[in-house]
Amino acid sequence: MATDPGAFFRTMLGEWEKLANGVGGDVLKTGEWSRVMHAGQTAQVEAQAAMNGITERALAAANLPSRTEFADLSARIGRIETTLERIEAHLTGTALPAPIRPKPTRGRKPPAPAAGG
Repeated sequence: MATDPGAFFRTMLGEWEKLANGVGGDVLKTGEWSRVMHAGQTAQVEAQAAMNGITERALAAANLPSRTEFADLSARIGRIETTLERIEAHLTGTALPAPIRPKPTRGRKPPAPAAGG
């Protein structure tokens, strides 16, 4: 009877996966692992904040705007453009009138269907 030459390796791989999953699962359940992960994440956030501070100081020393200043300027320019478009439309008479909306009824009956509909 011929045996499958890969069966041994599949069996060994399956056993190795079970062992790794068992050990890994046990490690991930410990409080030490949580503390290590929390400390690592805190260090990453602090390093990122320090790098942002260094970058802002370097940009200020070079008399260049920071990312937040660019975002503020962009928003301000957008508001100015919107205001100018509105003024231009008003001056040229192309401003659209506000749509007329029917007022809600105060009764309990639903509104009557529109005529011709």
